[in-house]
Amino acid sequence: MLINEWQLGSELNEALQQRCRADFQLWLSVLSPATEEQAGFCLPDGNATPQQTDLRQQLQLPAMRDPAMLDSDIIHMRQQGQALQQGGFAALQLSMLLQPQPQVIRHDAKKLSAEILDNLSLHSQRHLQHRDAPIQKLDATLLYDVLEQLHTDPIAA
Repeated sequence: MLINEWQLGSELNEALQQRCRADFQLWLSVLSPATEEQAGFCLPDGNATPQQTDLRQQLQLPAMRDPAMLDSDIIHMRQQGQALQQGGFAALQLSMLLQPQPQVIRHDAKKLSAEILDNLSLHSQRHLQHRDAPIQKLDATLLYDVLEQLHTDPIAA
């Protein structure tokens, strides 16, 4: 399975230089859509983790709610019904934004139907199985060689 462009070698670059749009789009479609797995985001140290910022805490937002229905949701739904009767749709919409409704009655995050699993991409299936992308070894000197070749190549100018 292809994860990032390092595994393609020069195929993506050759398709771009030869202006083969179909080949270039084919190679791009095979790569993983997850940005944290792309070559520019691969960390050289497997133990290092990128810095996580908690935007919810910075913006003083409430914690993410579970998509399943809770006992307190019945009270919120009654309040939203009263808001609709007293204030109309604007009051109902405001109430729904402040206290979002549950998405499902029962929620089991580990259970997906076979139809859904079959329609997932290979990369999404790999994420569900918690398999990480292979770690690539970085070589900073390769960038100098590429820049040097671009500088001396008369076609690129």
